[in-house]
Amino acid sequence: MLRHLKGLGFECREEVGRQLVREQRAIGGAALPDKDCAAFRDLLFDRSIDAFDQEPVRAGVPVFYDRSFLEALAYSEIIGVPVPKRMVVAAMQRRFAPLVFVCAPWREIFECDAERHHDFDFACRDYAANVSVYRAYGYTLVEVPQMCVEDRVQFVIQQIEKAGGC
Repeated sequence: MLRHLKGLGFECREEVGRQLVREQRAIGGAALPDKDCAAFRDLLFDRSIDAFDQEPVRAGVPVFYDRSFLEALAYSEIIGVPVPKRMVVAAMQRRFAPLVFVCAPWREIFECDAERHHDFDFACRDYAANVSVYRAYGYTLVEVPQMCVEDRVQFVIQQIEKAGGC
C-alpha cells in the first residue's frame, strides 16, 4: 500500500523495525526480535521517535508511516516487559493525525521474509496489541478492508477526504 501511495505522490515512511533488523544483522548485533527482544524494543522506540521528530509537520499534508513508536509500546506487552515511563511520556508528547489506518493480518497474503520471521499467530497477537495501544492513546482506528492494493489505497484516500484531510 505504501508503495502505491508514494506513487500517487503521498509522503510515506518505511518501517523502522525492518531497517533495524537489516542493520543489526549486518553488524552482528543482538538487538533483534529473535535474540534480545527488550533491546530491539528500546532501539525501535528510540529510532521511531527520532524519525518522527526529524519530519517537518506540514499542515494538511498526510504522511503515512509503516508502523510507529506506539507499536514499540505494544511490543512490550507481547514480550512481557514493562513500558518504561520515559517511553510513555515521549509517546504522549507526540501526536499523529487522529485517524490511524490499520490492516489486520490477512492469511492469504501473509508471508515471512528476510526481516520478518514470525508466524501468522504472532502477527495476530501483534495486531491486537497495537490496536489496544493506539486506542489507549486516543486515536480513531479505521480498519482497511482486505481487498486489492489499489482498492485499499482508494479506501484510505476516501476516508481522509471524508475526515476533511489531516
